[in-house]
Amino acid sequence: MIAIVTDSSVGYSTEEISSRGILSVVPLNYQLGPNFYEEYASGRNGNYMQMMSQLSPCKTAQPTLNNFIRTFSSLVDRGCEVICIVLSSALSGTYSSACFAAAQVGGNIRVVDSLTVGPGMHLLVDEAVNMVKYGLSADEILEHLETLKKKIGLVFTVESLDRLVFGGRLNNAKAKTTLNLRPVFELKGKILFRRNARGARERLEEMISFVPENTRRLIVSRCGEETDVSEFTQMLKERLPAVYIHQRVAGPVLSIHVGAGAFGAAYILKD
Repeated sequence: MIAIVTDSSVGYSTEEISSRGILSVVPLNYQLGPNFYEEYASGRNGNYMQMMSQLSPCKTAQPTLNNFIRTFSSLVDRGCEVICIVLSSALSGTYSSACFAAAQVGGNIRVVDSLTVGPGMHLLVDEAVNMVKYGLSADEILEHLETLKKKIGLVFTVESLDRLVFGGRLNNAKAKTTLNLRPVFELKGKILFRRNARGARERLEEMISFVPENTRRLIVSRCGEETDVSEFTQMLKERLPAVYIHQRVAGPVLSIHVGAGAFGAAYILKD
């Protein structure tokens, strides 16, 4: 049997994890003020947005080595082959931690650097789960994942650069959030600044221009329930009327890095 392991930035709900059956999710860690937490499934993390606005520092950390070792050991003991898909190694030490844990546990464990995060990982992990259900071998799945992760993209914007700069994920001095300017970024393994858009409409148009016409699945993600993505979603529907658009709310770990009001879209391309 093949088991899929991922980290909590994937953003699945408890029900989604259960429905996938062969999936295990290892929690990332975060700090809000003096308190430390593990990131749970979507909808189970409390009012983290309000806490972020009131407490300092707000930081994140990769999963503990013991959590990976425990998860891997349990699956290997049950005779499973393990494929572990984690967030981009350019953004976190999670990949290195998973590789070290796999070496410690032994057995047939392969770790995949997704080159993405959050909704992008959601798309990739869903593909892996479906390939297991279709009966592909671990080697076949790994080969397909290497191709698929190059077909996944993520475009996003933020209201403030403070969180990205504080977390060390951005060092591009050209990105601005002054006056009426807002930056547009892509995630291609690492965060890439594309341009500063002037005004709300120009920002949405610029973001949508980075979503290819041969997209087959889309996830719109926002930081905070109150962030309005209705116009963004409508513009995407007009550009890609045949593509169903899923809606997600970013969990605490991603929210700490992008801040309130951030939003974006992850896509996967047709073959």
